[in-house]
This record gives sequence, structure tokens and C-alpha cells, in this order.
Amino acid sequence: MDADIEDITRALGVWSGVVSESEPKNKRGVRTRQHLLDSAAATFVRLGYVNCAVEDILQEADVSRGTFYSHFKSKKAIFAAVITCSLESRMKSTDVSDSEEPLVRGRVEESVRRFLDSYWRTRGLSQVIEQVANHDPSFREIRLIIRDSFAKRIAKGIRRQQARGIADPAVDPAEAGLALVSMLTNYAHTELGWRQRQPSEEMVELLTRFWVHGIGLDEDAPVQPDD
Repeated sequence: MDADIEDITRALGVWSGVVSESEPKNKRGVRTRQHLLDSAAATFVRLGYVNCAVEDILQEADVSRGTFYSHFKSKKAIFAAVITCSLESRMKSTDVSDSEEPLVRGRVEESVRRFLDSYWRTRGLSQVIEQVANHDPSFREIRLIIRDSFAKRIAKGIRRQQARGIADPAVDPAEAGLALVSMLTNYAHTELGWRQRQPSEEMVELLTRFWVHGIGLDEDAPVQPDD
């Protein structure tokens, strides 16, 4: 498991009161657990976290209360599991290490494109996460950990680019990572989430331009194996 995901999972465990959770030991159990997660995600998106009760998830999944509690301790516990699954998927989908873009600008563009596409696919759940962060101060700390995990990935890339001499050395990588994550998430939250605008190449180009110019990146620099 990715180190950042481990940090998030640990924090979610403290928040939900479930520090460790045993996985199902057979295929049927795995299928049932996944069905509960899918049903819970759909219910949270439909009703919001605050207005959702375990009974609503049971109705969506069409399972008994006993089946639910054999897998999850509470609404908090299943919400934490839903978030973990979603973040693992987003981390993988936004990883551009497999990109064949020859220039660093193209790599940034691919990062932006994948982020917007990933957010669009999970926009409903992303909106629910923000709702809970606004409602629950203790969950807000987890939201910051999630945000910081993406910012650290960006900062790591900026440091490599500065070491190569292709990014402005005066830029603070950590602060730049936070600023770029804020730009991407706030834009996605309002435009894709609230306004329901689908991601477009115009959006990708605009956000890429701000990213590249913001850190003084040499647009014509080639990608190196460790980029």
C-alpha cells in the first residue's frame, strides 16, 4: 500500500473507531463487502453523509442488518472504507509514470487531464467528502491529510525539476505543491462538481499553463527516466 494511503487509512481508522479491519476470507465475503461499499457510495452521493443512515444503505444494498454489521461497525466505518477505495483508485489513475509524453510540459498536461477525468468520475463522492469536512472538524483534519498527500507528490516533482535546472529555484516546492493542488481541486469542485461541466481540453490547457508558468518550468525540457 502507498505510504500516503497508509497515513490516510490510519487517520480514518482513528476517526471511525476502527483501527484495523479484517478482510473477508472467501470470495462470497469479498463480493458482499464490495456490494456494500458500492451501495454505500451510491447512498452517500444521493443523500449526503449527514442525512444518510445505515438503514438507507441496507435498503440500497438489499441486505440484512446482520450482513452489514458482519462487515462494518458503523456508518463512519463504511464511509471510511469507501473513501480509502476511492483514493486508492484516484492515486493510481493520476499517476503519470506510465506516460509516454517526451516533454515535461506534456507530462504536466497529462497530470492535469487525468486529475480532471478522475474527479469527474467521482465528483459525487468528492462533494460528499467536502460536506463532511465542513460539518465535522475532526474529519477536516483527514481532508487536509488527503490534500497534503497530493501536494507532496507535486512538490517531489518540482524538486527534481529544480535539481535539473528546468524549474525556478526560487519557488518553494512544498508551498507550490499546496497552491497547485488548491487550484486543481477548487476548480474541479466548482466547475465539474457544482456546475456539472465535463472536463475539456480547454480546461486542461488553461490549468497546465498556470502550473508551468507558476513554477517557471522550461516547457521544452525533455522527460528523464526519474521524472
